[in-house]
Amino acid sequence: MERKKIDVRKLTRVGILIAVVVILQLLPIRFGTVEINLALIPIVLGALLYGPMIGAFLGVIDGIVILLLPGTGAFLSFNPICTILMCLLKTGLAGLVAGFLYKSLRKFDETVGVTVAAFSAPIINTGIFMIGVLTIFSGMFEGAAAADGMSLFKFVIVSFITTNFLVEIIVTMLLSPVLIRLVAMYKRKTKTKIPDEE
Repeated sequence: MERKKIDVRKLTRVGILIAVVVILQLLPIRFGTVEINLALIPIVLGALLYGPMIGAFLGVIDGIVILLLPGTGAFLSFNPICTILMCLLKTGLAGLVAGFLYKSLRKFDETVGVTVAAFSAPIINTGIFMIGVLTIFSGMFEGAAAADGMSLFKFVIVSFITTNFLVEIIVTMLLSPVLIRLVAMYKRKTKTKIPDEE
């Protein structure tokens, strides 16, 4: 039985991406009251360079870090199991789907593949969070929504979509050309194919 060789370079590069994910999650970027998740960028980059499973792995690492942040405490006390699932799924699926989208679309156009993969991450991340807030965690926000004279849905849109999500999409739009370049540089430098590119 032949054992698979361990690719030390790949392992090192994934380790660096893990460190970047953790640092970006622990040191959030703020625009006024808006906090954006820049950790999605190295998650997407990992998915582009090493495939969907590495993207998912980086996303799960990000979810674990999110669970350890003080802001998650209210969610954990409201429903610990669903909080853990939501935190791990929203970024884990963002990395997984970004990897699969890139893998599928790069056959037709590299730029489109990178761009669609990059845009999918904040959409999935915010989408899963919204579904959780509107269903499982609705009790946490109903009082605030009523105090503002809004329905829960409108409150969630105003509180999360018009702030965090829009900023994340704009940052993704601005960083997509950088990701395209990084993928191209990686391919040239390593003279290797991205996983499953045969």
